Amino acid sequence: MTPLPLPSDPPPLFKDLLVEPEEARSILRPQKDERYGFGFALSPYRGCGHGCRYCYVREYPNALHGPADWGGWVAPKLNAPELLWSQRHKLHEARVFMASATDPYQPLERQYRLSRRCLEVLLLCPTTEVILHTRSPLVLQDLDLLRAFGDRLSVGLSIPTDDDTVRQTVEPRAPAIPSRWAAAERLAAAGIQVTIGVAPLLAVHDARAFARRARASGASNAWVGGLRLLQQDPFYKLLADHGWLKVLDPDYKEGIRAAFLETFPPRRPKREAKAEPVAPPRGPAARQPGLFDRVS
Repeated sequence: MTPLPLPSDPPPLFKDLLVEPEEARSILRPQKDERYGFGFALSPYRGCGHGCRYCYVREYPNALHGPADWGGWVAPKLNAPELLWSQRHKLHEARVFMASATDPYQPLERQYRLSRRCLEVLLLCPTTEVILHTRSPLVLQDLDLLRAFGDRLSVGLSIPTDDDTVRQTVEPRAPAIPSRWAAAERLAAAGIQVTIGVAPLLAVHDARAFARRARASGASNAWVGGLRLLQQDPFYKLLADHGWLKVLDPDYKEGIRAAFLETFPPRRPKREAKAEPVAPPRGPAARQPGLFDRVS
């Protein structure tokens, strides 16, 4: 791969964000998830400009920044695509979640394009599945690239509430809820599998209408996830001040989940055919690019 030149200074759009480009030593983190069972998490950035006030990543140890600084700094991993290319041998028949500790389509992606360049590497790994998760319609800038994956890629859109006034309080720098619905619709219309992630669950105005809106967007699936607070988390006071402590009640979560299950019932496993299966003709097996393969 030929590295693309990257700008050294952030444009005026990001002037209030401390940008600290770095060279990462690793890019693939082995990870097991009870829902997806993915093999590796991939984060092209450290930190996140969205700065959601509840984000559990605030507690991750960092030598320069504490939880109170979350959202004010981002470290783009400048060598992420090259590192990923050098480690592609690990990805044979593996699943990659992008990203677990940052949003791959946070605003800085407009400039650095690290998520796109990592996706270009993953596209060259024909046995690798990709789960892309974001809360940003910026993902649409790579629509053609996402379509090239076919059924190897799915996109999860985080829409934790049906009320944008709630979003303005807890995710003030993240995209508005209506723009996320519009992104889901465009992705689904392009033939990309879309999942709506109601996570972390925030205050919801009308659960059944919320679920119907998710279905109308073209999403093929949806799931509801709980809120994870840090120890002595200041976000607890924000919830209390706005009368939203109900989101911490397991019964509230189950009620929202039940509404979504009405609209997105679990898929039943297909019945096994009684007839003996006919073996398909053998063709060339898909493989990951070799270390010395020429890639155009």
